Amino acid sequence: MDITDTQVRDYFNSFYTPIDDRLISFRQVGERGMVPIILKETESVLKMLLDMKKPEKILEIGTAIGYSSTFFALYCPEARIYTIEKDEYAHKAAVSNISKSALDDRVTLLMGDGQEQTEKLRDEGVDGFDFVFIDAAKSHYRRFLESAVTVCKPGAVLVSDNILMHGMTVTEDCDPRDKHKSNIRKMREYVEFICRDKRFHTTLFSVGDGLAVSIYMGKNE
Repeated sequence: MDITDTQVRDYFNSFYTPIDDRLISFRQVGERGMVPIILKETESVLKMLLDMKKPEKILEIGTAIGYSSTFFALYCPEARIYTIEKDEYAHKAAVSNISKSALDDRVTLLMGDGQEQTEKLRDEGVDGFDFVFIDAAKSHYRRFLESAVTVCKPGAVLVSDNILMHGMTVTEDCDPRDKHKSNIRKMREYVEFICRDKRFHTTLFSVGDGLAVSIYMGKNE
């Protein structure tokens, strides 16, 4: 008998435990409102990566309503988090949520395009990031990544979320109406790029909606 992906996911998620009570209601609100917050299994992998890296400065591109930046701040109490969101409504919600969690002293929320805001940080001398989480517009992942490495230390861990795009990256059968052809092509190009570029050591994971976990080795000479 074949075991379905749903059965595997539900089994793994049965072991999920929130790291803080503040995240319980936050996740419930996000899931009920169909807000794109990180999946439980993705959060579990992030915990492992954060335990290994112990980052001091985290850059997030794609704040949404602030769930993942809240998670980063709670799980890494010594870290400073910078998070970028382009959508004004989502940004305002994130500002409110971060404030309610009493984390505004360590989480800097920026509104605007991920690349532009990262380059602004670079120009202002804000760099030395050792952990990056990319979870924004899927067709723009490469330019987000390229801007992120300009503010990263060698050895930084960069995590790209949702690289499977609900299976569409693997097969067009998951996009029967051809609504996402451009996004599919760009994500495939991104995955190919990040696996081939010698600046990175990348491993792909099928957990959640797909993760690319890359170690930035530094600039090519």
